[in-house]
Amino acid sequence: MALVAGSVFALGALLAGCAAGGSESQGGGTLVFAVETDPSCIDPQQPTVTQALYIGRQVVDSLVDQDPETGEIVPWLAESYESADDMTSFTFTLRDDVTFSDGTALTSDVVKANFDAIVEMSADGSTATLAGQYLAGYSGTEVSDDQTFTVSFDAPNAAFLQGASTMSLAIVSLATTEETPEARCQDGVIGTGPFVYDSYAPNSEVSMDRREGYAWASPLRGHEGDAYLDRIEFAVVTEDSVRVGGLQSGEFDIVGELPYADEPRISEEGYSIYAKANPGIPTSLIPNLESAVLADDAVRQAIQLGIDRSEITETLGYAGGDVPTSALSSGTSGYSSQSDALAYDPDAAIAVLEAAGWTEGADGIREKDGQRLTFTATGFYEQQMMELIQLQLKEIGVDMQIDFTDAGGFFGAIAERSYDVLFAALTRTGPDALAVMFEQAAPSHWAVVDDADLEAMLVSQAATSDETARQAILDDIQATVIDQGYLFPILEVYQLHASQPEVTGFAFDSASRFHLYDVELG
Repeated sequence: MALVAGSVFALGALLAGCAAGGSESQGGGTLVFAVETDPSCIDPQQPTVTQALYIGRQVVDSLVDQDPETGEIVPWLAESYESADDMTSFTFTLRDDVTFSDGTALTSDVVKANFDAIVEMSADGSTATLAGQYLAGYSGTEVSDDQTFTVSFDAPNAAFLQGASTMSLAIVSLATTEETPEARCQDGVIGTGPFVYDSYAPNSEVSMDRREGYAWASPLRGHEGDAYLDRIEFAVVTEDSVRVGGLQSGEFDIVGELPYADEPRISEEGYSIYAKANPGIPTSLIPNLESAVLADDAVRQAIQLGIDRSEITETLGYAGGDVPTSALSSGTSGYSSQSDALAYDPDAAIAVLEAAGWTEGADGIREKDGQRLTFTATGFYEQQMMELIQLQLKEIGVDMQIDFTDAGGFFGAIAERSYDVLFAALTRTGPDALAVMFEQAAPSHWAVVDDADLEAMLVSQAATSDETARQAILDDIQATVIDQGYLFPILEVYQLHASQPEVTGFAFDSASRFHLYDVELG
């Protein structure tokens, strides 16, 4: 994403692009949306689980929005904004007609309370990690008046403006900021969005109702005024076959996380298919180099060579996914191909291990100085993919054990740094995903490495406003991450959903999440 430093963007000129004033919609009805995973937390500022983010998006709005086609940042709750040339401060002017669902007004003081609360929640790296990364280096919010405020950082923050368009930095009411993180997760938040939480039953359902009088939709949406739907019910349905069967029986209007292998059949049967590539870090194995085995450069090099990414996409039927070619997905701004370094070569992997003294044991697993070449991968989705990687690595004498847990266990392991390798992806529209993953100064980093040169490059790219110069740094970062085995990319993931054919108005945002504001049941 290119930021335009020192520019001011106004709302009025953009409203012409909104479809308001078109044909009248009848609207109404309850949309039943089946999701694969329980959100665990329904406060959009806190979680990283995809389902939690797109559920939360329906009840909150953001200061700005990002066009998924062009990457342009456009006003939303803020009618205009201005960024300093060095990207250390950003001044916003709010609309004066926005209220939260509890009737209180959106003001500069409320925005300040939001950002202050996020920084506090994210301080130890255990919660609000995505939001906290967008506010890295936050030095405060200065309120000029009810509608005008300036957000400042102690160093250039190239990611902030895009972050301000996400649900992670969406604005909640002052009363919500005063609640505990735990209460916000379970009871929900008060937002300015087109829907209002009704109830949350963990591992069962999240429901929300239309908010009456909503009048400040993003100019990127398809209409103005209230949402078309009366109500949304997100049903937690973990079994793929049950979600697909529920779509076919008419029980569900939309199903999330449609299995890639089912897409051709569901499409042929006349259901609508929605697919969009996830930007950011591909699904990957993310190592903790404090693990004795993974601290060995030869082991990491062998793992990189020993993963057959093409077999994974073909064997498991990931028709909607692509073989990754770098530490960033190919659709992410700042991407640089490292495909040669990710070529499958098991013979070379074995040679690297042999040269480093890892010899084959009686059971085929390699050993060195009495230590077995074994580590544990922790993940909470795509167990079949993890099992296939396990088999591939066994062919070169590497024993990858699998710790398959739930989202709570996964993020608990991150908070405690109690893992060898994580199996995960990270969705971000810009190259700041690399800093989120690798910058050791950030409390929420997932990869644990000790590389001063990489750390310096990560800091430098965030402080560089010249796009050509920044891209050169990003090229070096991606080459380093792949060559040194700080990340083992597995699959570029697509979000894949399906709906009844009469459902209309479904729209992805720039981060492959979605808005249901324009959806109609037909």
